[in-house]
Amino acid sequence: MKDLKSKIQINYLSFTKKEKLIADYLLDHAQEAKNMTISELATACGVAESTIFLFSKKLKLSGFKELTVLLANDHNKLLLDSVDGNEDTQALVKKVFDSNIRALEDTAQLIDYKNLTNAVQLLTNSNKIVFFALGGSTPIALDAYHKFLRTPLDVEFNLEYHMQLLKAGKLNENSCAFIISHSGKNPDILRLVELLKKNKVPIISITSFDNTPLVKKSDVVFLTPTEELDFKNAGIYTRRVSQLVLIDILFTLTISSDPEKTISHLEQFRHALPYTK
Repeated sequence: MKDLKSKIQINYLSFTKKEKLIADYLLDHAQEAKNMTISELATACGVAESTIFLFSKKLKLSGFKELTVLLANDHNKLLLDSVDGNEDTQALVKKVFDSNIRALEDTAQLIDYKNLTNAVQLLTNSNKIVFFALGGSTPIALDAYHKFLRTPLDVEFNLEYHMQLLKAGKLNENSCAFIISHSGKNPDILRLVELLKKNKVPIISITSFDNTPLVKKSDVVFLTPTEELDFKNAGIYTRRVSQLVLIDILFTLTISSDPEKTISHLEQFRHALPYTK
């Protein structure tokens, strides 16, 4: 992954207070920061030079020199998207399209093909697959559930949290839990994870941040950097298009893993569709 903005986004929740000062400064002042020395950047952020170095290492960079190289290459990408209410319709439409395209490009850099293979194996070898999500992640889980209903797999999803808790408590090592969580540290989600791990249930997760409790307890993790579109310095929504596309990828790989069985199931599924109209 060569994009500095993506590196900052997926690690943001694991940063210390001082490291977040550096991250915020780079996101807000990318143009100025690209030409700074380590001393100048430390002064601008109000931290020690050693903190800048440790920040670079947390991003899995060799040091400040590599950080400056990424800054020079990507300083335009680092600018957070925002709308101020003064743009015309054409400018707003372009901004929304451009930001979602970049989100997809960022996610493409993070795709681990071995993880995709492992996830498909977990899904196809499980007796039951249950999707778990809360809040803003719920529509993603619902979309996943709707798609995977078309496969021969036995899938479930319930919108109600207490029902999700009960289901987590009933699953076993022959099942698979599929968790979508933006932060990866929501207490209610972690309560589900605790139950699942107690029952030795394999976990596939889609989340936006690395080094979180969810990431550490998942068997397969997919990182999809997301950010809020700002309106007058207030977040108005978080892009989820990358998560939806990742679900599409997993669904396509799953149905492709056993074409004959899938085609037979889709024929049965197609007969049921007229009754939904």
